[in-house]
Amino acid sequence: AMNLHSPTVRRRNLLLAPLVGGIGWLAGSLAKPAAAQQKASLIAKRVERVPDAPDDGAWQDADMLEIPLAPQAVVKPRTYEAGVKAIKARVFYDVERVAFLLEWADSKGDLTIDAVAAFRDAVALQFPADPANGIPYFGMGEMNRPVTIYQWKADWEFARNQDVEAKFPNMAADWYPYSGRGPGEIAELADYGKEGADKVFLSSWWSGNTLGDPELQARTPVEKLVAEGFGTTRPLEPEGQDASGKGIWKDGVWKVVISFPRGQEQFVFESGQTVPLAFAAWDGAAGERGGEKAISTWYFLSLEQPVGNIAYVAPVLAFAGAVAAQAWGLRILRRKARRGGDAST
Repeated sequence: AMNLHSPTVRRRNLLLAPLVGGIGWLAGSLAKPAAAQQKASLIAKRVERVPDAPDDGAWQDADMLEIPLAPQAVVKPRTYEAGVKAIKARVFYDVERVAFLLEWADSKGDLTIDAVAAFRDAVALQFPADPANGIPYFGMGEMNRPVTIYQWKADWEFARNQDVEAKFPNMAADWYPYSGRGPGEIAELADYGKEGADKVFLSSWWSGNTLGDPELQARTPVEKLVAEGFGTTRPLEPEGQDASGKGIWKDGVWKVVISFPRGQEQFVFESGQTVPLAFAAWDGAAGERGGEKAISTWYFLSLEQPVGNIAYVAPVLAFAGAVAAQAWGLRILRRKARRGGDAST
């Protein structure tokens, strides 16, 4: 039997100690990226190209955060019962864009504003216009600390597919001048942008109101706005509207993608950066519109720092080198022990 207290065994233990320590160091090195992700509220993973469809299977690989919402009861018009209780958020980013998948329960998909008491579903996210200027008040920002808002509107995406005459078959029409429609035909919003029409007769569009701009709404269902507090929200000009989006309502669940450029007016969403993020949702069936909505406080979005292969290979190579060194040392000890045994016989 081997003497556990012999000089050979002690030297062998001294050589094995760094080997055991190396195993622990290797495990810790490989676990660092996962540990860093767990510290952030929502991690944006880097991908080759962000998905643009809500039902894209790639979203299953994204980090998910469930965000509780509360009724907006700070300023009038207040609401004391939130129609949307929570939003599940996922996010990816690529070389040019950041894309969110927002998912929430809603028993009825409200797609249009086509009656006096009809309101559409909507969802929005916001972040500081300049994160370097500090974190503003989560309720639409504050003076000298504006926020950027991206709002997806169900009617911007789906209202164009709803025919007014089909919904109101007994509606009578005389003549809409300069709409391109003949006598007795009901003019649609988009008709005033066609050849032979004049949008001056659609006053909201002509005055620059994005809510009456069928060309913008045909291009994107997501409106970009800025605000410095309640009641100060204003849209960017049509040329500054840089978002895209797509929504699907199915089986009582909305899934909406909102995508926008990493490069904003005052900063860029950089890898390794953390940005405050807040959310809001409107349930049209509950009569929510404007300030009547469900909101969240600030959460934090972290853009995952891409980890090169060397970050994973280097610890493995170092560990392999340590193992080779230990094996070489143990081999020398065995040779010395063998020679010592031969000399004693």
